[in-house]
Amino acid sequence: ETPQEEDNWIAAMEWADSLGVDVTSTSLGYLDWDPPFTSYSWEDMDGNTTVITKAADRAAAVGILVCNSAGNEGDGSWYYIGAPADGDSVFTIGAVDINGNSVSFSSHGPTFDGRLKPNIVGQGAGTGVVTSNGTVAYGNGTSYSSPLIAGACASFMSAFPELSNMEVMDIIQSTASQADNTDNSMGYGIPNFAKAHLELKGID
Repeated sequence: ETPQEEDNWIAAMEWADSLGVDVTSTSLGYLDWDPPFTSYSWEDMDGNTTVITKAADRAAAVGILVCNSAGNEGDGSWYYIGAPADGDSVFTIGAVDINGNSVSFSSHGPTFDGRLKPNIVGQGAGTGVVTSNGTVAYGNGTSYSSPLIAGACASFMSAFPELSNMEVMDIIQSTASQADNTDNSMGYGIPNFAKAHLELKGID
């Protein structure tokens, strides 16, 4: 892996923006580069240092809901999220199991500058996926929880096209399972899109 991958991601995001994309889901977390490139440090996960994180925040600034996997370093030596999941405008998605419990591999926050991450969580353990040969299988990783949440966000945004990407993030977070008791393993918790929908409609 080389820093050119960040540039490739930026080019892809610019292309998506040119097509009018509203939601993206990325399963990347940059930490280590192959020699001779210098890898990132924990101090770099401050939301303002890595090229890809700055670009992700820029994509959010022009209206894209940028969903990104928290990463699968929770039970490893790194433990924390990577880039661009550290972005302050990135919707960082961690993983829970089918019972709603945090799973050990899901990367944790906070960011180096102390911001809450992940933002929310989705099922990333035993998640049903369609394989390349068209069969259904089950997999583990925040690479499964992020697209799951991104798809739900796309459906939600189709019901409320007047909302900005940041307003969508805010309502999903404020109606999630642990909005009143956030932590750096599950963030605001498991989203409740039905509750968010009813709240926006003014229905108790």
